[in-house]
Amino acid sequence: MHMQHDTTSRRHRTDIRLATVVAAFASVGAGLIHAAVTPQHWQEWIPAGVFFAGIALFQLAWAGAVLRLPRTGVVSVAIAANLASMALWGASRTWGVPFGPHAGEPEAIGIAGVLAVLFEAIVVLSAAWSLLPRERSAVFAPGAYRFAAAGAAVFVVALTPLGVLSGLEHTHGGTGHGHSDSDHEEQGEPTPAPERDTSQPPTPDADTPPSEEPSTRNDDHDEHGDSDHSHD
Repeated sequence: MHMQHDTTSRRHRTDIRLATVVAAFASVGAGLIHAAVTPQHWQEWIPAGVFFAGIALFQLAWAGAVLRLPRTGVVSVAIAANLASMALWGASRTWGVPFGPHAGEPEAIGIAGVLAVLFEAIVVLSAAWSLLPRERSAVFAPGAYRFAAAGAAVFVVALTPLGVLSGLEHTHGGTGHGHSDSDHEEQGEPTPAPERDTSQPPTPDADTPPSEEPSTRNDDHDEHGDSDHSHD
């Protein structure tokens, strides 16, 4: 009876451990992507840069904290913070943020943002899973636990560089909310043609053959001369 209780307890701990491990992996992925896009937002508006730096630090620090201390309070904070971040991302892409230099302007949907929200959703779901009553949680055997944890790690490792590189490329390209002359050219707006200088008469082209008008005049003179001689 005592051995059965130990086995059940170990399985329950393994189940809770798997949920927190998956949440920690996903939180690292989201934090790295947010760190990659922080410089761009910092250049556009310092409060936005502070927000992204803060959420990146929180997600990275929380990943280490939850692995060491997977308590209800620690897990609940992550659920609330990631839900708020997801809601803000959705609002900024639908209506635009209500404050800042680009208030009310919906932002474009990019790869970095989509992957960050995906990781945040995984954090929320995994963290909520870890808060379920133990007798209702799915029970994994040690082998299945290792397989699931490894799969979560591979998933995050495969997608995180894509989000980070997308965020860095967007930052280095300097493509923010502002519009430059090159943006208008890419959108197909016509550019004014350069004005021609009409103050001086056009010069003849070097390849143009010389005028044959003098020879024509000579021919006419010869014809008149012949006619004069004939009258004589």
